[in-house]
Amino acid sequence: MILVTSAAGGVGRPLVRRLVADGQVVRAFVKDEDQARRSRSDGAAETVIGDLRRPGDLENALRGARQIYHAAPTQLVDELPVAERLITAAEAERLDQVVFHSVIHPDIAELPHHRQKLEVEGILRESGLPVTVLRPSHYMQNVLDFWDFFGAGLLPYPTSPVSRMGVVDTEDIAAAAANVLTNPGEHIGKTYDLSTVELTRHDMARIWSRVLGHAMVAVRIPPQALENPLAAIGPFGAAIAKSLISTRLRSLPGIVRGVRAAPNTRGFRSWSPDAQDTYVQMMAYYDVHGLPAGDFADLPRVLSRPAVDYEQFARRTARERGVATP
Repeated sequence: MILVTSAAGGVGRPLVRRLVADGQVVRAFVKDEDQARRSRSDGAAETVIGDLRRPGDLENALRGARQIYHAAPTQLVDELPVAERLITAAEAERLDQVVFHSVIHPDIAELPHHRQKLEVEGILRESGLPVTVLRPSHYMQNVLDFWDFFGAGLLPYPTSPVSRMGVVDTEDIAAAAANVLTNPGEHIGKTYDLSTVELTRHDMARIWSRVLGHAMVAVRIPPQALENPLAAIGPFGAAIAKSLISTRLRSLPGIVRGVRAAPNTRGFRSWSPDAQDTYVQMMAYYDVHGLPAGDFADLPRVLSRPAVDYEQFARRTARERGVATP
């Protein structure tokens, strides 16, 4: 039995599906019944509803499991108490493997979210448990938070279009994780960077232009607009007006949907103030510095196929969303 935390998330869902396809028995740790239904539809044999922050929930979910893939949700600011309880429970269950979903470059001092991952990596290694660490880059899928604007030729994001970002497809993260969990002996004690390519948002916009068959423009939303949407009116408003004029208002429905949804992407408004502040701080850092890719040699070591490049990801996404491509 493999326990997958955050099983209804962007990596959790494809991971559950892949593990089940590989003949593994999966228990999904989720936060509510809606997520439990999704996990069951993905093939999870068991679902456990709980909160990683609540003592006892993770421990109960681990009973009888042999391995765990542990990924904390972005809005979980303080991961250390969860990791400490995970270690105690893993020792009690004598787990065969703990796979920890970390982050690329966890040693960036200016980012509390990254530093938390580094601290968790450290206590996991010091525990003596059979640990494997995966360090994914920025997800290719993150731009899809603003999908409603794509039809208007806009690729907005709360970072500068010229900042270089290492990116990876969540399907590849899931495939790498499944391989690590299916063949644990080869990966115990190892840490892998999961990076496919390094791009700016301008690079991404050029790729989306080819895929969608119309010009796409990368637009910077000030990171502070995540907490104060009015901060986006100046820079983003001009881009919206230009799109409306150039499309003779055909882009209006998508823009309206996007404007309504953007302030609460990923349920941002329901996060704690600390989680919101930490996320804005992370975006502000990426805005100035970007996020370089990690060691490109690592991903091929844990994938049984070539990694998905950005254009393949974009074309697959368009196809899945029913958009015709040239």
